[in-house]
Amino acid sequence: MIKSSSRTSIIIATMMIVVIMLSMFSSFWLFRQISSMQVGPTRSELVFFMRQYEYELMRTAAHYAEAYPTPRFADSQERFDTWFNILWSRLDSIESGRLGGEAVADGFDFERLQTAIIYIDSVLYGSEAPDADTVDNVRMLFKQLIEESHQYQQDRDFLNREVALERQMKSYESYRNSLVFSVIALILGLIVAVYLYRNNKRLLDMQAGLEDRVEQRTHELMLSNISLKSEIQERYKVEEQLRNSQMIAEEAKERVEYQANFDSLTKLANRNLFEDRFSQAIARARRDGSQVALLFLDLDRFKHINDTLGHSVGDELLREASGRILNVLRESDTASRFGGDEFAVVLPDVRDPLVIEHIVGRILDELSMPYRLDGNDAFVSASIGVTIFPDDGDSTGTLLRKADSAMYKAKERGRNNFQFFTPQMDIEAHDRRKLEAALYDALEHNEFMLNYQPVFNPHTGRLVGAEALIRWYDHENGFVAPDVFIPLAEEIGLIVPIGEWVLREACRQAVRWKQTSGLPLHLAVNMSYRQFQKQDVAAMVAGVLKDTGLEPERLVLEITEGLMMADDQGIHDQLDNIRQQGVSLAIDDFGTGYSSLSYLKKFPINILKIDRSFVKDLTVDPDDDELVKGILSMAQSLKLQVVAEGVENREQEAFLVSNQCLFTQGYYYSRPLSQPDFERYLMQSAEAYRSA
Repeated sequence: MIKSSSRTSIIIATMMIVVIMLSMFSSFWLFRQISSMQVGPTRSELVFFMRQYEYELMRTAAHYAEAYPTPRFADSQERFDTWFNILWSRLDSIESGRLGGEAVADGFDFERLQTAIIYIDSVLYGSEAPDADTVDNVRMLFKQLIEESHQYQQDRDFLNREVALERQMKSYESYRNSLVFSVIALILGLIVAVYLYRNNKRLLDMQAGLEDRVEQRTHELMLSNISLKSEIQERYKVEEQLRNSQMIAEEAKERVEYQANFDSLTKLANRNLFEDRFSQAIARARRDGSQVALLFLDLDRFKHINDTLGHSVGDELLREASGRILNVLRESDTASRFGGDEFAVVLPDVRDPLVIEHIVGRILDELSMPYRLDGNDAFVSASIGVTIFPDDGDSTGTLLRKADSAMYKAKERGRNNFQFFTPQMDIEAHDRRKLEAALYDALEHNEFMLNYQPVFNPHTGRLVGAEALIRWYDHENGFVAPDVFIPLAEEIGLIVPIGEWVLREACRQAVRWKQTSGLPLHLAVNMSYRQFQKQDVAAMVAGVLKDTGLEPERLVLEITEGLMMADDQGIHDQLDNIRQQGVSLAIDDFGTGYSSLSYLKKFPINILKIDRSFVKDLTVDPDDDELVKGILSMAQSLKLQVVAEGVENREQEAFLVSNQCLFTQGYYYSRPLSQPDFERYLMQSAEAYRSA
């Protein structure tokens, strides 16, 4: 049972604690009152926000006066449009922003502003030009909006002063009350201090007894602790093992989840995570009525970098390109790698198509900047296709397919650009898939054929060779131009078997022609850059020559200038091997690419073919005359033979003969001929030579 003196002590102590707490609460409340006398940061933000709005109104009205009814300056209309768009943005921020909501709650007439802006937009940007009355009405509207904004801010400032005075009076009253509570707390504290001092002896005796009992209990606990220590240590070991096992399991789970959702090379989202986030973005867009943009991106010339500089450099380029893409995107956007050099980007919550164009433009700019890779400067660009939900589709598969079609259209239009999807692209993509399938069927069912264009020695007038040109007649599409199906064959990898078929068939025909006509014609066959990348062309040529029995010195392989630009040691070795076999190497369309004398000396080239674009304007354009003369003179200095393509008249032939061009071909002599027609042409030429 508690003694009366102890009970009294408890009561006094409790009262003192209550009084002190009340005093502390009063002081805290007083502090809050004094602090609130100043305009808070939120209020300052609102004042600044509304003054910005009034400033934008005044600037827009001033530029309107310069632009209507007659523009005062050349760019008056443009400046007014800019400030009017800013006013539209301010309208959106008042409607959806935090400060705008506070302003409306504080009495700002948002509907009045919205109605006025919509009316001004409709009369100034409608189908009919505004008349004089409309111009005056708009000017009055701007004036009224400025006056209403100014009146609103005056009202708010007056209200703030009234509230501040009222709070100041309350703060003074609170200060008096806090002072009284503090004095009472001080008096009671002195009383309790005297009381506790008088009872100090009793408390010390009680403390000594408690310390004895605590010491005894501590000794008992120490004895029991010795027996439990070993058990605790064993338990710690078991718990540590369990924690380690759990950490290993969690790390393994995180690795599995990461591998399932992220690309290991670029750290971007993979296709699984991309489709999940894309589906979520579409679901949100359905709810709030917004749009979602899908960007499908492919790096231009990445395969060239990968093949010439190596896969490790290609991986480094992909990582840097991924970082550049992420630097452009917003936090809510998602970038993913689909594999190879293909990327996809999701832009959720799109309400203005200009946002898409801005982001895509920045991506193109970033990716086209030079890459410093393993001591080499590399240059790539990107082609981007864009689709929009719900305009272009409502499913991930549909939008991806259409974005892919738009991306291919961007590549067709010169690369390093972007294209929004259009229904026509679906038709073109369908046609491309049909053409691709037909190309596979054509290779399987041997639907290709060869035409041959004669090559002449203009000094003797004799037929000396022919160039083999592939042709394809599709039963559904008719004749398909080589510049249509050859790039497609290179892209899907069919150029290797097609190129080998062309070489084998042309060599077989050349052997037959010699047997029937007795003329040992030279045969020129075009080789694709992809063939040198995908196979050992030198070994393939050796095998074809062995199988067909064609003499190596009668075969000419035509390559492009781009093949030499690759600067690949493997390709260089293949070309050396081909020349060692006795086969000639010619640069096709010389002068249209990037060849230089250093490449002509470095690679084992022995024939140049002047492009038809230079021959066409001979005797008409003095610049082309001098250019062709320069090529012929350079070839003579380097001991290279020259074939001029595209000769169409006698004047061109005479110019080339006078400048020591050894070989010519073109419509002046003959168009490309089918195999039977060329054989008849060949037999006629042989008869003419024998009769001569």
